[in-house]
Formats: sequence, structure tokens, C-alpha cells
Amino acid sequence: MRFSKIFLLLFVLGIIISMGMTNAFGHGLGSEIMLPVMLGSKFVTLEVSSSQIPDTETREVSLNLFDLDTGITLKDVTYFVIAKKGNEQLFEGTFQRDDGILLMYFVPTGSKQVSVEEQSTDFFGSLVGPNEIINVKGSTFSSGGLYSFKIIITTAESYSNIISPAINYDVGISIPDRTYYDVNDVNFGRQQLSVISYYDLINDDFSYEPLMKKVRYSMPFDWSEENIKQTSVMHQELIVPKTFGDLMVKSLSANVNDLSVADDAITIDDFSYEYRIVHLVLSQNELLQISNELQNPSNKIEFAMMPMEANLPLSTVTGNGQFRINLSWEPQNIESGSKTRFLFDIMDIFLLDRPISVSYDLSIIHDGEKLFQKSGVSTDSKTEHNTIEFLIPNYVTGPIMLQFENLDENSLASASLPVVVNRIEPNQLPTQISVPSWVKNNAGWWANDQISDNDFVKGIEYMINKGIIKTDDTPSGSDSSQKIPAWIKNNAGWWSEGQIDDKTFVSGIQYLIKVGIIKVS
Repeated sequence: MRFSKIFLLLFVLGIIISMGMTNAFGHGLGSEIMLPVMLGSKFVTLEVSSSQIPDTETREVSLNLFDLDTGITLKDVTYFVIAKKGNEQLFEGTFQRDDGILLMYFVPTGSKQVSVEEQSTDFFGSLVGPNEIINVKGSTFSSGGLYSFKIIITTAESYSNIISPAINYDVGISIPDRTYYDVNDVNFGRQQLSVISYYDLINDDFSYEPLMKKVRYSMPFDWSEENIKQTSVMHQELIVPKTFGDLMVKSLSANVNDLSVADDAITIDDFSYEYRIVHLVLSQNELLQISNELQNPSNKIEFAMMPMEANLPLSTVTGNGQFRINLSWEPQNIESGSKTRFLFDIMDIFLLDRPISVSYDLSIIHDGEKLFQKSGVSTDSKTEHNTIEFLIPNYVTGPIMLQFENLDENSLASASLPVVVNRIEPNQLPTQISVPSWVKNNAGWWANDQISDNDFVKGIEYMINKGIIKTDDTPSGSDSSQKIPAWIKNNAGWWSEGQIDDKTFVSGIQYLIKVGIIKVS
């Protein structure tokens, strides 16, 4: 044991000598243990950690100077701290800690002015934690991002023990920040995506490209080698609702500043019943490699995530985390009034996604109506798929849901995957649309059941006559008794409120007329 401790100390000393530096750096994580330094006859190091206080919006950041050999926190430590967020200095101050632990609470408030208040803990709190807390309050703490700290330690083990030269650390701590984005998709309707960044705040340039099914966004980033060597890892999360079928494919790829990254940089977490979490993690070496390949690096890092070249199969995991389900179909374009052959595999995650023979219940649902149901036992063959054939009713268009339940007779083993009937491709959308306001008002009233289907159809007929909606084969006759899917009314309401643009809504109506779902004279 003594030999191993001596070896560790010599190893660390070798690192310090070889780096030839007195300052230590770290960037971009929620926790950092800094490079050890000599203090008298011992090696000491600083741990900087950050975490969310449960059930609050308050974030805590703690500094702890400890003996590397024993793990014991040093007493009587004096910290001088300068804190910044981006280029804005938040506060600076000198803090003495008898117990050696500096604990700061970042508290979001409505004030743009940052205030710093020291608070003593009660007797019982001091038994399990630090004696004092620094409350730092301001509106800037309502969002996450990259916080940088200049930390200078001037005393340790005794306030009379002045450290010369002082221990100097530059630390970057990332506080996760989540931003939400509404995507109005012509096939799957309104979907809310979100991004969690573990580095810095996202720029205001998030976009979804329906043709490539690609998500794009960027955030500030310094591509210099000096900065990257302070960045241990770059971690981003894209949160996708499982109702957005185009992003529920088995495999996704990623680009950074238009350069491809390795497939293993992306990990898909489908263990939530409602959401898919796509992790994009880049190591320091990968960031350096990208930096070397960039000709003229900008001051931002640009992310793009999209399906791999093959858009199928779709894939998800059951709510109990035991089974993975892959789904594909033939033909690729599912149309009303035609037969579709669905192919699916049920695999055991704990057996490394090996196909497994289990009982299941399968339903096909459209607008809350169960169109099809079947109970069966899946195959464990690696070369054969489970299949069903289904005749899509003439009135069905838009998203349908394949719902798997009671796998292996477990009520928690369920999952759903969405597919689209009568898919509208982005290149089928009209280039420019201008719709009179009264037509949009009619759509809103119709969505709220204030006018009849016939009144709504009059607005559609007007758009056809004016060439706003173009269709060659329009079924004749206005039929108010026809079954119009509920999602059309939802879209009409969103359109009237400006949540769906004219082009998207009109193209959807145009297709519904073409396939006979909506009939006009």
C-alpha cells in the first residue's frame, strides 16, 4: 500500500513537471478535479462540482481543497473567486472557510442585478455540510450555460499560512440548459423538440429540415487549441417526442460544422415511454481532430443530427426497458385504400437485442379509433420477421399508431410507433401561399365547432377557384356527412392561430382533396 501511494505521488509529480505550469484548467463539465499542486510536503487538489437542488431552480457550486493522499479536506482556506458567464462578470469576492468548503447557491430571481449574501447554516446543517453558504441571486441564473471561475487560494491549514505563490485555478463549469422548439410537420403535425446543452447556451438558430429530416442548431465555441484542451467533453442531448415518426429511426448520424463524426458519438436512449433522448458526446480528441480539419473555424460549433441513409426500420423500447421493437413496412408509401405489409422484430435488450419468442397484443389506431388488433407470439428467428397485412381504410390519412402491448404477458411491456398514411413529401409543397384572412378565420371557427363543415369547405372552394389550392382530380359534390379526421380540425385551429404556416396547411388540404377525404364542388 505504501509503495502504491509513493508511485501515485511520483506519477502526479511527473505530470506536473512535464506540463511545466503553475495554473490548472478545466472546462465544460458539471464536476472537475483539478490538476494537483504541491503545498508544503503534500499534494493537494481542488474539486469543483455543480448540481441541481431537488425540486427547485437553484443550482449549487462547491469548492473543496483536499489532500490527494488522504482525501481529507484542508481547513482554514481562503478563496478569492471571480465568476463570469460568457463575457459578463457576475461577481467577485474573498471568502474564508474554516471547514475548507466554499458552497455557493445560484438562485434565479427577477432582478438583473447580481447580489451576493453570506448565510450561516444551523447547527444540524453544519454537522453534515459546510458552516456557511453564499447565496448568489439574479435573473442570469434562470438559464444554464458555461460559467467560468478564476479561483485563487491564498491560505490553507491555517489563516496565518500564506501560500506563496498562491494556488491559481481557471475552471469552467457547465450548468445544463434546456430550450424548447415547436416544429410544425406537414405529416406528423405539431411536435415539440428540445435540446439540453451541457456546455453553453444554444444560439437562436434552431431549425428542422423536413426533406432531410435534419435538426440543426449551434452555440458559441472557441475552436482554439488552448480552449479545447480545457474542454474534457462536449455533451448535447436532443429530446424527441415518440409521436414524431421521422426521427424514430433505428440509427441517427451527426455532423459538426458540416464534418461527419463517428457513429459511436451518438447514443439513443429510448427508455422513456414518451420521449427519445439522443446523446451526442464528443471527446477532447475528437474536438481537436475537427478543429484541425476546419479551414476557417468560426466562433461557434454547429450541430446537425439526422437519420442515416436508410430511413427504416423505426425503433423503440418498451416501457419496462426489457424489449426493443423494430418496425418497417412494404410498400414504403402507405396509401388509403391499399394493403400494407408491416414487418416487426421483438428483441430482448438484456440478451444484446437477440430476437425472442414472446406473446404480444398489437393494435393499429387512428384518431383514437382502433382499426386493427391481433394477438400472437413473435418469432425468435434472426432471418425472418413477424408480419401482418392490413388494408388501410379509404377515410384514413395522416398519422396512425402501431401499439404493442402486454409483451410476454407483462402489462408494463408496451410501446408505440407512428407511421403516416398518404405521406406528403416536402418537395410537393407549393412555393408561395397567400391566404385571405377570412378563410383563416373560418378555419378557426370550424376548429371550435362554431361553423359547419360546409362553411369550412366554402373557404376551400374559394382557394381552389383562386388557384391557391391546385388539384387536377377533385371529387365532385360537397358531402357534410363525410368522416373528416379529427387531426384536420386540430391543424385548422393551429393554422388560424399562426402556429402552422399557410404553405403547410394548404398542402395538407390539397392532398386530402386529391385522395377524396375532403370533397368539394
